Amino acid sequence: MICWKCHEPVGGPVCVGCGAVQPLRADRDLFAVLGLPRRFHLDLDAVDAAWRELSRRVHPDRFAGRPAVERRMALQWTARINEARRVLRDPAARALYLATGRERPGESNQGAVDPEFLEEIFELQAAAPADPEGVRARVEALRAAAWEELDGIFARWEAGEAPLDAEAVASLLARLRYTDHALALLPAGEDPVEFLPGGGTQGLDPGAHALGVGRGGGL
Repeated sequence: MICWKCHEPVGGPVCVGCGAVQPLRADRDLFAVLGLPRRFHLDLDAVDAAWRELSRRVHPDRFAGRPAVERRMALQWTARINEARRVLRDPAARALYLATGRERPGESNQGAVDPEFLEEIFELQAAAPADPEGVRARVEALRAAAWEELDGIFARWEAGEAPLDAEAVASLLARLRYTDHALALLPAGEDPVEFLPGGGTQGLDPGAHALGVGRGGGL
């Protein structure tokens, strides 16, 4: 790419020669925005490090004295890298983006869910008043199984063993929407377990899940 201002080659958001912020392509991939590999299993520390470095370089305050066009481009870069961090730090949002190219959940193409799964969810919801903890344990098991299957799909794709099955990913994200919604309807208990790619888990604040697969949100 050539700098629009000094016409020298440039490889980042800011020209090292003249210091001008560069235009941001609207269709630029979120992984490319942060300079990260396009994969599901990401090092979250690397995501944060890339975000911090880019935030420092394109922060609007650095261009406060520049022409309006540069100030506007700095704001565009800042919004884009913040969106990239939001999507890439969340495993389910990351899965959705890799499978569909969508950065946020939508109302269409939510993913098919098999009738047997739906029937079990409805039965569990009906049984919840009599046995909330038993229902919670079963729903969390269904949720964990969906995450495990999703992890396997991406592991095989990253290893080059299989193409990415976008329909299967969408279906599993739909399952997670149902399980998260079912958990939200239960009396307050322990925080659900957050999935970490590669098999790890940690406590998850139910209100902090940025994906939108759960709590009745659309995919």
